[in-house]
Amino acid sequence: MPLLGEQEQQIVKERLGNLTRDVEIVLFTDSSTVIAPGKEPCIYCKETEQLLREIEPLSDKVHLVVYDLASEEGKKKAEEMRVEAAPTIILREKGSDAVNIRYRGIPAGYEFASLLEDIEMIGRDGHGLPDDVVKELNELPQEVILQVFVTPTCPYCPQAVRTSHRFAYASPKVMGEMIEAQEFPSLADKYHIHGVPDTVINHGAQRILGAQPVSAFLDAIRKAVGATA
Repeated sequence: MPLLGEQEQQIVKERLGNLTRDVEIVLFTDSSTVIAPGKEPCIYCKETEQLLREIEPLSDKVHLVVYDLASEEGKKKAEEMRVEAAPTIILREKGSDAVNIRYRGIPAGYEFASLLEDIEMIGRDGHGLPDDVVKELNELPQEVILQVFVTPTCPYCPQAVRTSHRFAYASPKVMGEMIEAQEFPSLADKYHIHGVPDTVINHGAQRILGAQPVSAFLDAIRKAVGATA
């Protein structure tokens, strides 16, 4: 049974119909039947793959590549692309080696809008950030990791996810990752996630609660770099 109905497919087709750049979606799944200690089972791997396979034919500019963490090739690619769990989605321009725009967990509910907006950003619109913001991001003294914890029913979460992904698209110094808190409860517990969106910066050096403006993200990044440099 399709995850996207006819109406949803038509909306996606119209939104992605005028992309000017090819977008590659890299998906990591895991068909393992034995779960390693400390790892979460991949409860939505099949649904995530199905969703992306339904999106791919709706635009000739969207290209899906799938790796299985249970295979040797998948393990090697995961190491190369800094993937720790499944499902993980990485978005980038086709031909690029960028790995810094990612989703850990299925982009369902409100996060489906984030996925479409990211594809539009990479395939047509660009990040839209002011030059001075891009300059500051590119001059960061170290990599900054923005892990945005979300749930599918959170209407405010996409704004935080999109800000992190805009930063990541604008600068290789930033990694932006959506994390579906209910799929990865151990990680959510590690960072004491009690509400969403909650953006953890550099593994806890700073955090941003709620859907904050770009200026708030920049301020928290400055503090995180100062705290961990």
